[in-house]
Amino acid sequence: MDKTSYSHLDALAKGEEKGLREIYRQYLPRISKLITGNGGSGEDARDVFQDALIVLYEKACDPGFKLTSSFYTLLYGICRNIWGNRLQRKSRTEVTLESPDKYRLSEDMEKAIEQEEENAVFWEAFERLGDDCQRLLRLFFEKVKMEDIAETMGYGSTSYAKKRKFQCKEQLINLARSDSRFRELGF
Repeated sequence: MDKTSYSHLDALAKGEEKGLREIYRQYLPRISKLITGNGGSGEDARDVFQDALIVLYEKACDPGFKLTSSFYTLLYGICRNIWGNRLQRKSRTEVTLESPDKYRLSEDMEKAIEQEEENAVFWEAFERLGDDCQRLLRLFFEKVKMEDIAETMGYGSTSYAKKRKFQCKEQLINLARSDSRFRELGF
C-alpha cells in the first residue's frame, strides 16, 4: 500500500489538523461529484463525507485493521454505501444494516471502484484533447480501419493517419499522467 494511504489513516487516527485538511482538499471534491451525480446536493456530499471519515476513523483506531486498498478506494466505497442507504431510506425501502463488515470492500467491489476511477481519469483527459485528436481517437476506438480514418479526417495517407493516432494517444497518456489520481491508482 502506498505511503499516502497510511499517512491519511494515521492523520485520521491522531486527529492531525494538517492531515485532515489534506484529506478534505484531495477527496471531498471527488466524493461530492459522486453524490451530486447521483441525486444529492453539496450538503449531502459533505454529510456523507464526514460520516465516512467517522467510519474510517474507527477503522484507523482498530489495531486489527489492515488497509488492503488505496485510502481513496476505501473512502469511495464507504461513501457509496452510505449514500445508497440514504437513497433507500428516502424511497422508503427498508434498509437493514449488516455487521461492521458492511464497509469492508470485497475484491470485486474494490476492482469496480478502481475501474470507475480509472475511467474517470481517462475520459477527463480525453475531454482536454483537441477536437481533431478526439475525433480521430473516437474513430479508432470504434475500430474504423485506418484507411477510412485517413479519408474521414482528410489526411493525405494512411501512414499519416497512423502517425497522428500515435501522437494523439501520447497526448492522451500525458494528460492522464498529469492527473493526481493517476499515481494514486497505481498506473
